[in-house]
Amino acid sequence: MSSPANAIRFRLPGNRWQCSFHAPLRARPNLLLKRNPASAQIFTAPDTASAVEDLRLQFHRFWMTIRCASDPVLLSAIFLFVIPCLALGQASSSPNCKLIALPPPLATFGGPATVTHGYTELGLGVGGYGELPPSPCDHGGGTDWFVRWRRGLSERIDLGFDVLADNQSDNSLGVTAKVAVRYQVNQGFRLEGGLGAADEGDGRSVNADLAATMGTRDPDRTWNYYTSLRFAGSHGCINPLCAGWLGLSAPSPPGAILPLGVIGSSARISENASFIMETGLGGVFSREHPGPGIYLHLSFGLLFNVGKHR
Repeated sequence: MSSPANAIRFRLPGNRWQCSFHAPLRARPNLLLKRNPASAQIFTAPDTASAVEDLRLQFHRFWMTIRCASDPVLLSAIFLFVIPCLALGQASSSPNCKLIALPPPLATFGGPATVTHGYTELGLGVGGYGELPPSPCDHGGGTDWFVRWRRGLSERIDLGFDVLADNQSDNSLGVTAKVAVRYQVNQGFRLEGGLGAADEGDGRSVNADLAATMGTRDPDRTWNYYTSLRFAGSHGCINPLCAGWLGLSAPSPPGAILPLGVIGSSARISENASFIMETGLGGVFSREHPGPGIYLHLSFGLLFNVGKHR
């Protein structure tokens, strides 16, 4: 059966799927997905199409190309930057240049393992971070002291908390903490999520994060390596735990979304202790800032697994 004259068919290089739709110009396109044929015809506008109709068809073809793309790099870019920008919308005309509301502790601090059932993990670390918002806001940051506690609930799941004390560059002090659960999908891959709250003197925040960690786990090697992708957010407020019914109101630190990529390494010191080093780079997306900024992360310290060699 021959294709209708107004059928749009095209093939994306390097992909297994072909996208096509039959598009009466005044009707909504009907999207179909089918296997790639041996050859693909490129749409040619009918001789009777007007310039406006050609422009509309070109827009439809562009939209189909986006919908059919399966490149993971594009998907990662959407996850890390496009979605936060769309979610936050246009920046405030009067930017709030305070440091952002404290996010949850962002340190991955170790590879993809979870704590074995019945045993405990303790981490002690120091580090720092930097916020680089666009002009007219000034750059800022701080130094951190970090504590982690985890308890194994099963062979794949552990539960615990992270606490971070923050000495900020504007001479204010803050504390942020979260309760987190981690799930080991397989030997080299782990998922985790956490909920928390923070107090930094001139304001408070509630926060949360999700992360995926991949890495090596060879107990016979001195060095193992890992990487993680973390998506965190914080909401600034003045009331404890952002409880609006308390009736308090004052300027609060700006809330933000932070996608963060981390690479790190662990060096085995003994059967139950490792030295951790990691660094990260991400973005800062806040409705109250004039535009997207850059987030820098650095931490190192010691990780102990009480009672069991990992």
